[in-house]
Amino acid sequence: MLNQTRFAKGSLLSLALMVFATASMAEDQQKSVYNAQACPADFYQLPIFPGAKLCQIFDGSVPASLIYHAAADPQTTQTFYQQQLGQADNITQLKGRIMMEYKDSDKIIVISKDGNGSQVDVLIKSV
Repeated sequence: MLNQTRFAKGSLLSLALMVFATASMAEDQQKSVYNAQACPADFYQLPIFPGAKLCQIFDGSVPASLIYHAAADPQTTQTFYQQQLGQADNITQLKGRIMMEYKDSDKIIVISKDGNGSQVDVLIKSV
């Protein structure tokens, strides 16, 4: 019985160490992947709102995405994209978010309220 208790404690300790090590490695990987970068002027020929901040770019290959903060409300941000790209093929509003689809849904822009501005998520499915 004593050996079984030691084995169980040892197994639990090993399991806890494995979980901690895995979680730590995942956090390290996330930190390297999700670091905010300088915002580009455009992303796959889609313009970025002037003065964009906190850009996170995920573009190893298409599909690619970009997330950033714009210092403008969602309606102003939507107007910017309509002026730059023309009328979207489809515009949907859902749960306070504006989703604009261009070029048969190959380019999707999602705009949501974020503090005093907007979070803009751009998805490029193909070029």
